[in-house]
Amino acid sequence: MLAASITAKGFPLLHLEDKVSFALQCMEDFDVQELAVVKDDYFLGIVQKADLLDTDESGTIMVLSDQLKKIMIADTAHFLTALDLFSKHELSILPVLNEQQECIGMIPQKSLNDALAKFLGVEFPGAILVLSVAPYQYSLAEMSRLVESNNAQIVQLNSYYDEKNGAMIITLKINKDEAQAIIATFQRYDYQLVQYFGKTPLHNDIEAHYHHLMNYLDV
Repeated sequence: MLAASITAKGFPLLHLEDKVSFALQCMEDFDVQELAVVKDDYFLGIVQKADLLDTDESGTIMVLSDQLKKIMIADTAHFLTALDLFSKHELSILPVLNEQQECIGMIPQKSLNDALAKFLGVEFPGAILVLSVAPYQYSLAEMSRLVESNNAQIVQLNSYYDEKNGAMIITLKINKDEAQAIIATFQRYDYQLVQYFGKTPLHNDIEAHYHHLMNYLDV
């Protein structure tokens, strides 16, 4: 999914000659904390509401030209790059540029949220398993095989390395609402169950397994 596919039109583009009061009113009208500043549609940077509030409203954005931030995304970039920029810079909106460095629109927070929900497949039913395994055991092929051996499929997978405990934390979503057999299979292959979200409660104590895992990793 490219940034261009979640770009929204209609947001105002500011110019250096615009008054600070006008820029603040635009931000109020569109409920955003920053807007793009352009010259003949070419992107100069974003101006933030916090900087405008510290400036004489009768002045122009020109006085803030040195404070414009070059935060933007190419229209051909993957949308997850936008997620990274939103997180790093605490944005409410992100300018999107074409090859000519023209601002063709904005990615608002809602569009990013909708794209992320679609990307993660949150609307589809299915149990969610959070597993922990030693990094040297991490194998996508093996996890897929173990799930498929129980007549199910992985529909979403995310992982990260837990530096504190030296383990890979893997979140799986499968196309079944009940996963006790799948969990038992993973446990036979030394995967530790950290959390489980499904329609059928587990008979074993997940919290006990989690604490057992933490105690094992601390040894």
